[in-house]
Amino acid sequence: MTSDGGRRAAILRAAEKVFAREGYDGATMRQIAAEADAKLSLVVYHFTSKLGLYVAIFENRQYVNEERLARLAAIPDLRAEDAVEQIVHAFADPVLALHDDPDDIWFARLVMREASDPSSQERPVIAELFDPMAREFIKALRAALPGKPDGFHHWAYLFAVGALTKSSYEVRVSNLTDKPLIDRKQDILRSFIVAALRYG
Repeated sequence: MTSDGGRRAAILRAAEKVFAREGYDGATMRQIAAEADAKLSLVVYHFTSKLGLYVAIFENRQYVNEERLARLAAIPDLRAEDAVEQIVHAFADPVLALHDDPDDIWFARLVMREASDPSSQERPVIAELFDPMAREFIKALRAALPGKPDGFHHWAYLFAVGALTKSSYEVRVSNLTDKPLIDRKQDILRSFIVAALRYG
C-alpha cells in the first residue's frame, strides 16, 4: 500500500509534467489526477486548489535554489580572477543536474514557463521563492564585475536565467543540425553566460 507521503509525491511529480506541458492556465486538476493515476478528490485533499498544488511544487523543489545559494556562499573571494566562472557554476549546475533525469527535467521546463509567463506576478512563486536568491546572485555579480553601467547586473542576471531555462528543451537544437550536440550543452551554456557577463 502506498503511503500518504508517497501519494503526495506522485501527485507533485505528475503535476510538474502537466503544468510544464499545458502552462498554469491550461492545466486542470482533473488532468493532473489522471497523470498521477489518482482520484481527483485525493488531489484536492492534499492540495486544496490548483494554486495550492502549483506553489507546493516549487516549495518541494526549493532545495535546488538552496543548493545554488550554498554554492554561491562557498565562493571564497568574489573579486578573484575566476569569480565570474564560479558564480555561473553556482547559478547553473544545480539546475543542469535536473536535466540528467527524465522525471526531474519536467520541473526545469516548468521553471522556464513560469519565468517567462507575464501572469506569473499574480502567483507567489517567482517573488517569494526565486527573487531572494536572485538578489544574492546580483550582489555577487556586482562584487565580481565592478564598473559596469547602472542596471547591468540586474538585466544580465535575467538574461542568464533566460539562457539557462531555455536549455531544458533540446528538441529545437536537434531540428537545426544532424550532429549530436546535446552532450556539449552544459559547457557551451556556461561559456556563453560567462562571456556575456564579462564582455556585455
